[in-house]
Formats: sequence, C-alpha cells, structure tokens
Amino acid sequence: MTAAGPRAEVARQALRGGRRSLITWSIAFVAIVALYAAIWPSVRGNTSWRDLFSTLPEAYRALFTAGGQIDLSTPAGYLGVELLGFLGPALIAVYAITLGAAAIAGEETSGRLEITLSAPVARWRVLAERFAALIADVAAVMIAMGLGLWIFSMAFGMDLGVRAIVSAAAALAVFGVFVGAVAIAIGAASGSAPLARGIAALVAVASYLINALGQVTTALRGARPASPFYLLFGNQPLAGGLRIGMALVVLAVSVALVAAGAAAFSRRDLH
Repeated sequence: MTAAGPRAEVARQALRGGRRSLITWSIAFVAIVALYAAIWPSVRGNTSWRDLFSTLPEAYRALFTAGGQIDLSTPAGYLGVELLGFLGPALIAVYAITLGAAAIAGEETSGRLEITLSAPVARWRVLAERFAALIADVAAVMIAMGLGLWIFSMAFGMDLGVRAIVSAAAALAVFGVFVGAVAIAIGAASGSAPLARGIAALVAVASYLINALGQVTTALRGARPASPFYLLFGNQPLAGGLRIGMALVVLAVSVALVAAGAAAFSRRDLH
C-alpha cells in the first residue's frame, strides 16, 4: 500500500462512518427551512407581529439578532432572525462538536484509534484527515440546507437570491468548522470526548453571548470583533452577504487550533 493509500483511507473511513448522521442532519435542516418558509406567507404583511418585536427590550432583541436589527418585513430579515439569529448556528454547532469530539477522543475511548495508528501514517495526518472529513460533512449538510432554502424560497414566494442563500449557508458552515475545530483540538490534546464537547460548547456559547451582550453593554462592545459569531453573522448574511475576509479569519483560527491540537496529540503517550 502506498503512503497516499492509508492517508486517504482515514478520511474515507470517517466519512463512511458518519453517513447516517449526515443524512439525518441534512433532512433536519431542510425540514426547518421548509417550516420557516411555509410560515412566511402568514408573516408577510402581519404588522402586529413586527410591532411586537419592536417593543421588546433592546437586550432581549439582541439575543435573537446577530447584528441588532429586526426586520420581519422581508424574507432576508425574517430568516435572519428565525434561522440565523440562534437556531441555525446552535444546530450546526451541535453537529460539528459531536463530530469533532468523536474524531480523535471518541476513537481513543472506543479503542479504534489504536487500530488506525497501527497503519503507517503519522498522528498529525490522522488528525488532519479527520478534520478534513468534518469540513466535508459540515459542508454537505449546509449544501443540503442551501438547496432546501432555494427550493422553498421559490415555492413560498420568498425569492431569495442565490448569493444570499450561499452567504447564509457559508456563514453557518464556517461557524460549524470553527467549533468543530475546537472540539477536535481539545479531544486530541486531552483524549477526553466529554471535555472536548464541553469546552467547544462553552466557546460557542461565549461567542454568541459576547456578540449579543456587546450590542447593549459598553464593557463588551469592544470584544465583539473577537467573536466568530459576530464576524460571521453580524452582517446579516442573507441581507448583507458574507464578509469573506472575516470568514477567512475564522477559518485561519480553526486551522491554527487543529495544528495546536496535532502538536499536543503527537506528544501524548497513548499507551
């Protein structure tokens, strides 16, 4: 077997093992999009609901909007609140954290990692390919969501443009890759899947809260640019498009986290 063989097999193995979960999560995201799209005709023109949101305290509204604006009069504004304000990022974070924690730490706990490492492949390569598989899985789920958004947008008269849909799916995908990278890095460094899940979830929640509270609290306003949630969703991707430069920054941080995890993983005694 060539050197490329076992390296490629690590990623293929991860992708094969996660097919059922990928299909389930893809269906779930498409179903959520379908639900929100089906509700849109009743929301469109409903000024009482829009007026209710506008009377809510600023701190409460900040918890459901990445950028602080609530505009339910347009499809982009409506989905920006319902899909991108909280639920979408939370769901992709759960999916990615689950994958990331299982990638190294979960395999180590089950004893399967020892079998993988018995092949002529370096530890850092195993981690890198597991990370690549996570990126592929997250991207596949978001592609399914994007296709669902495109189909149901046309079916229910939302008329979202392709650029808006791609921006929203890409923002969610990058956020998923980021929190997944945290989970992989912590799991590789510690060998503990629960610790990896816990710290990654804490990072995801902290990112969300820094952005939300930074909208209403002067003390945290300066910290918002350090929040991946703000960098990816603060521009309302469905309305304002994806801020590509900021998305690349989040991806670069994700790669750096995985590299740090790989360094720690290479030094650990697994016996």
